[in-house]
Amino acid sequence: MPMLRRIYNFCLDWLDERLGVRQIIKDEITEKVVPRHRKWHDYFGCFGGLSFVFFIIQVLSGIFLLIYYVPHPDYAYQSIQNIDNRIAFGWLVRRVHAVGANFMILLVMIHMLRVLFTGAYKKPRELHWVSGVCLLFLTLAMGFSGYLLPWTQLSYWAATVGTNIPGSIPFIGPFLVKLVRGGDVVDAKTLGRFFAMHVCVLPALIAGFMGLHFLMIRKTGISEPL
Repeated sequence: MPMLRRIYNFCLDWLDERLGVRQIIKDEITEKVVPRHRKWHDYFGCFGGLSFVFFIIQVLSGIFLLIYYVPHPDYAYQSIQNIDNRIAFGWLVRRVHAVGANFMILLVMIHMLRVLFTGAYKKPRELHWVSGVCLLFLTLAMGFSGYLLPWTQLSYWAATVGTNIPGSIPFIGPFLVKLVRGGDVVDAKTLGRFFAMHVCVLPALIAGFMGLHFLMIRKTGISEPL
């Protein structure tokens, strides 16, 4: 432990000399001033942070799954079986990823309900609410796109039903269905599009909106001026 402490202090001193990180840590983390709330507010105010924690868990477990998953209709289900039955602790990581996705959606929804009921979305925090709504839809899209990837009968027909929903929009509905599926039916092109959205596009968008969300919270405070 003393050796680790010396290494930590050396690295921190080196960074502090060049970037002033000690003052940043002091101002933004260790001595950050926040409003005093009632105790119930402290409990319900943690769901936004927990959503971020679960996003990190999803990213880390997803990277592990990405190593072994094969995004092809002929091999997708087989690769999932390989992760579950042959890769050490693969079943555990996949369960964490699947269950974590449901928990993340639940936490985001609870967080938004708390903001709605407490009126924390009011001026000057309207854009907080807008970015939060965007994050909710992106989180739902993340869960839906990942549901198809195991390429089971359940996920296949769920994707078929889900991608049929935009078809009810007048005029542009059929076009949107083909755009999402990559054709008239759910097939290899659909799997490829969902895979690309799930591992590249949606995580990048979520990270970007989260960064914007956090910056605005730092600017205007949590739910009242500091």
